Amino acid sequence: MPRPKRRRRASAPPPDLTPRKLESFLLHLARTGSVTFAAARAGLPRRPLYKRRAADEAFAERWEEALQLGVERLQDDAMRRALNGTERAVFRNGKQVGSVQQFDNRLLQFLLKSHRPETYGERGKAAASPLPFDLAQRLAAARPRADAYDAAKEKRDAKNKKQGR
Repeated sequence: MPRPKRRRRASAPPPDLTPRKLESFLLHLARTGSVTFAAARAGLPRRPLYKRRAADEAFAERWEEALQLGVERLQDDAMRRALNGTERAVFRNGKQVGSVQQFDNRLLQFLLKSHRPETYGERGKAAASPLPFDLAQRLAAARPRADAYDAAKEKRDAKNKKQGR
């Protein structure tokens, strides 16, 4: 059975990447850390923004800076919610009778794993721990002794070879 022919869409005109819209995009990106959200708020499709980023080094640098600000803001908000919790309304018979402070233990666990993977990370996946300081010192102190041993052995071997042993 033959495949139906695909209809070509009429190509849409390229979006108007005005400086004002680009500034709006970067502002929303810095506030949220989300390219999709920032593009929607600026009224721009994502594809032309990515093309602009690839072609314009200055825009790419501003994009990266805005993205990092957005991610830092998200991290700050996650830390605040992990430490202070969020207020949750308590209802009884359809009426609000109070509220409780609710803490997100999974969020707290995630933050601890990301900031202290050597302590709270999964076993075996964390980076190898550095050598203990005293072991590093002992290895450094042993180096001259090992070099002296090697030199003495070479001297002894040369003497034995000379005597024909």
